[in-house]
Amino acid sequence: MNTNRNKKKVGAVALVLLSAMVAGCSGSGAGTGTQSSSSPSPSASAGSNSASPAKAPEAATLRLLTDLSPAWPVKPDWAVWKWVKEKTNITIKQETQTGPESLALAIASGDMPDLFSVFPPDAQKYGPQGAFMDLSKHMDKMPELKAFLASRPDVAQRMTSPGGEIYHVLNDGAGAGNQLVWFYRDDIFKKHNLQEPKTWDEVYTTAKQLKQLYPDSYPFLFRHGINTLKYFGPQFGIYPSFYEDPGTGKIKYGVTDPGFKKMVEYLNKFYKEGLIPPDWLSMDYKAWTQFVTTNKSFMTIQFIGQIEIMNTQLQNGAHLKFMAPPLGNGSKAYIPKADLEEYGFAVSSKTKNLDAVLRYLNFIYSKEGKDILSWGKEGETYKVENGKRKFLPQFKEPNDLRKELGIMTTGSYGLADFNASLSLSNENEQYSFAEAAKYQFPTINALPPLTGDEKSAIAATEDQVNKYYETSVTKFIMGETPMTQWDAFLGELDKLGVKKLIDTYQVGLDRLKKNTK
Repeated sequence: MNTNRNKKKVGAVALVLLSAMVAGCSGSGAGTGTQSSSSPSPSASAGSNSASPAKAPEAATLRLLTDLSPAWPVKPDWAVWKWVKEKTNITIKQETQTGPESLALAIASGDMPDLFSVFPPDAQKYGPQGAFMDLSKHMDKMPELKAFLASRPDVAQRMTSPGGEIYHVLNDGAGAGNQLVWFYRDDIFKKHNLQEPKTWDEVYTTAKQLKQLYPDSYPFLFRHGINTLKYFGPQFGIYPSFYEDPGTGKIKYGVTDPGFKKMVEYLNKFYKEGLIPPDWLSMDYKAWTQFVTTNKSFMTIQFIGQIEIMNTQLQNGAHLKFMAPPLGNGSKAYIPKADLEEYGFAVSSKTKNLDAVLRYLNFIYSKEGKDILSWGKEGETYKVENGKRKFLPQFKEPNDLRKELGIMTTGSYGLADFNASLSLSNENEQYSFAEAAKYQFPTINALPPLTGDEKSAIAATEDQVNKYYETSVTKFIMGETPMTQWDAFLGELDKLGVKKLIDTYQVGLDRLKKNTK
């Protein structure tokens, strides 16, 4: 269950898989994961005595369904796809999701793309249903991916089903950018002699002071609706979900912890006193940006890269800075353990281009693929000065690499060199990443994989519990239900079957721990 980035030995199922991976990595060094940029492509013939050049891999076109990010809108002429074509002779036709239902619609359409960008729950849901291919059966054709997984059993474990199937492969390397952190308008704080809040009590007090100074503002801002509580939870010692309690090593439902109630009480107070926007539940990225750039909000929690993105838009000395997570309950404040990758690739079970799909995956998990898809090409995207690579002047911030080149965007890489992106960050942003590393919650907000029968047995219960939780907590925050009804809320959760869910996930966790001894 604990799938943080500390390397761990894989268990019985994963160990068999990884052993097969290592055994299959032979011939022409292809399985070492260290192929240089001057080496022939993985498809080049090995051991030939002929002086003639190796035959180029067969041309192919692959359809790839990814998400749509407003921060880096998809461009069909991104350089990453040109580099992929040069190295693999594969043309990528990128398609973007239009909403949360896009993945399900694509699967049901009968016209599935070859590749999907998916989160692990999507892979675990649709893979066993037959929509996604079991990639464990095709690892012999992906020696670079084999080598990576053999070297990173922690990643292999997070993507392996209880029966050993692999319905998706996870990205790795750019996880630091997935962290959600606090930041604040340090220029405004300095102007009014305000101190950086160290506790949630101080967040409240500071927000009240800012509201007096800027009456039409909402000093405290967040944009992920009810899901934001997952990011506040570690400041109160919990995740508001089912997770492995780092103190006991057992499955816990954080909603029942007193710290969660305390968090909801704070949010109710913020809402009631106009310290957060009234439409916090539906706040989108565009609206969030407007608040941040127009002196309407001064403290927020958001993806760490947004500090730099917003700072490029702020004017007249306005500036954002990383803020340590304020303590709400317990002895230490944390941010979620999220410095890892949750996105990855799934392959359509109906693809007619399997060889090309495997070739693409093999390339993006190779050293050569990692290098070119993170840095680009010398003379085209960077130059070398004093033995170090430096991006060309037109690339001024990390987001430029995404917007202009497609570097490290969804679907465009397997392994990433995060140092490439970080090299364009200024001192303030590099400070943010260094500081964020100090506040990681001990465990990730994820659950152990379950078998199909286990998932089926709890599906209805889990759906009822989650819906009741979201509806009820929203009403508590907005004052529609008084906090005096909290015990009744917990009692109803118990009736709906929280213990059944805890027990089922404990079975999965115990199985995982047994396999990782």
